[in-house]
Amino acid sequence: MQSDLSFVFSAHEAELRSYLQRRLGDGHTACDLVQDTFVNVLERPETRIQNIRAYLYTIARNLLLNHRKQEARRRTDTVAPEAFAEIAADEPSPEDVVDSRLQLERIHLLVQELPRRTQEIFALNRIDGLTHAEVARQLRISESSVQKHLALAIAHMTRRLRDR
Repeated sequence: MQSDLSFVFSAHEAELRSYLQRRLGDGHTACDLVQDTFVNVLERPETRIQNIRAYLYTIARNLLLNHRKQEARRRTDTVAPEAFAEIAADEPSPEDVVDSRLQLERIHLLVQELPRRTQEIFALNRIDGLTHAEVARQLRISESSVQKHLALAIAHMTRRLRDR
């Protein structure tokens, strides 16, 4: 078997290497895969092979596919810094910041127009994030009272924002 394999190796090694190199674009890896192809043949139990060339190409092609899969898993390509320039920043633009501040000031002024108790309920619910039940418990009032104050606040602010 060893002498037969030497003959097969000398007859097909260059052809297999050329085949793999064309597909890989890398001569060193192609040589490694050719060697792996013949090691594969050596490690297999005695089998009857009808067409040794086709058999070698099948093994080489499978090794090539496995190599590509492993490369894809290992790939850790870095991204060029220029590519980050096209990614949107998480920060708002200066114009957006100014616009948001103006809107916040406008809402703050509208809240100040509300009765003191309604302001307090609005702040606890909309700013502090308390539920209606939590606001009611904290202020010792009913939930329906909280809902009425919030409805009053929202109606007032909606009306005033439309007027402007």
